[in-house]
Amino acid sequence: MIRQRWIQFIALTSLAMLAMLAGYLLWQRSHQPDDAWLRIQQTSVWRVGMDPSFPPFESLDGDDLLVGYDVDMAQAIAARWSVTVTFRGIGFDSLLDAVIAGQVDAAISALPVEPRFARDVAFSIPYFEAGLVLVVRAADTDIQRVEDLADKRLAVELGSAGDARGRGLQRELNGLTLVPFSLPQEALNAAASGEADAALIDGVSAWEFAAQNREVRLLDRAVVSDPYVIVLPVQSPDLVGAVNKAIEEMRADGTLLALRRKWFGPYAD
Repeated sequence: MIRQRWIQFIALTSLAMLAMLAGYLLWQRSHQPDDAWLRIQQTSVWRVGMDPSFPPFESLDGDDLLVGYDVDMAQAIAARWSVTVTFRGIGFDSLLDAVIAGQVDAAISALPVEPRFARDVAFSIPYFEAGLVLVVRAADTDIQRVEDLADKRLAVELGSAGDARGRGLQRELNGLTLVPFSLPQEALNAAASGEADAALIDGVSAWEFAAQNREVRLLDRAVVSDPYVIVLPVQSPDLVGAVNKAIEEMRADGTLLALRRKWFGPYAD
């Protein structure tokens, strides 16, 4: 009996030790040195890839200098870390490859989340909502959410994602009428003038219009979300955490709002 209990004790102890070893190996694997974050700290340089062809987020000015929302945001993040940001011009289709290959520490270029590459790169939390949003007249309190579009006229850009979603909403909401236009500006003008009750437009076009037209406002929640994020190395959890923390701080202290006002207009609230 004593021998049997002793054998059971040894077996249980062995299992416990194996479990502890497995846990340690998992912990060690998840706490491997973050080479990108270490290099940024050692060199005081954050390497950022960007395609300067999409104003107001990134473009070249008359002196061939990078300017835009994303440029200012990257510099603001680097300042919080007390490092310098250096930009590398890269074609849009090659940005993720540059991050994967370690040519840059991040890609910031009005990039959406790409689920296909979730195993190859990491994505920050969103910093700008570029998805479909509803634009209505500022004085109109009847429309506060998508469901309020029943029996309303909805302006859309013909053939756009807003047009496709609008057709879906027609099947969901009684009496919704689509008013198609060739250009997003025309659809927005229709919402502002009262020719339509609302416009369903991408967030970038909507913010650019609303920032210069106080007679309209954007509904807070996107109808179809498509946020911009920062792309980072998948094996760099410390860098991802530092970027996310910086974005959260900039949202809380008004830095992101200030950037939106700077690049979209003084009324881009």
